[in-house]
Amino acid sequence: MASDLNKPNGQAVITPARGAAFVAALPVKKFHGVGPATAAKMERLGILTGADLRGKSAEFLREHFGKSGGWYYRISRGIDHRPVEPHRERKSIGAEDTFTEDIADLEPARQEVDTLSAKVWRSCEAKALTGRTVTLKVKYADFQQITRSRTVERGLRGADELTAIASVLLEPLFPVEKGVRLLGVTLSSLEPERDEDVVRQLSLGLPGL
Repeated sequence: MASDLNKPNGQAVITPARGAAFVAALPVKKFHGVGPATAAKMERLGILTGADLRGKSAEFLREHFGKSGGWYYRISRGIDHRPVEPHRERKSIGAEDTFTEDIADLEPARQEVDTLSAKVWRSCEAKALTGRTVTLKVKYADFQQITRSRTVERGLRGADELTAIASVLLEPLFPVEKGVRLLGVTLSSLEPERDEDVVRQLSLGLPGL
């Protein structure tokens, strides 16, 4: 929730003193576990914010939302007993961009993929990670969304390899019948980046490891 407050940096501090007011003012659709259908049902019941949700009894919420009612009752009061996992293993690193004008031609789309791939690889380098699966995300002007993926046998060794695979995934999609509204590139199947000399020894079967 807090990461949505200060985009694009995605950092915000909610102190204990501010916690109750923050939850009270939060739209219900922002609560964990409240999807679009549930949010719409809550709105029909006059529940628009955390304060509205907190004003309902546990019995009322269970009557209308079943077992999930107990969860909504607790989170509206800032009660969450799930363990904090500050060091969860990252599963993917990605970047995407939404365009002010739809892209209709391959060349500007390829340039955008180059930029996104470079951004993803910089994040990988900062975290000393590489990966084996490249996924291209495409959203069209009518909001239809597709993905294309390719997995290789070893971790990628540079931005050039990432860009090349992403471009191979992109090119068969053109020419397009409708403009492209968004492009995204993601690297997954992550693993620690290894020293280039070690990688070379492994690939050539050389001794010394």
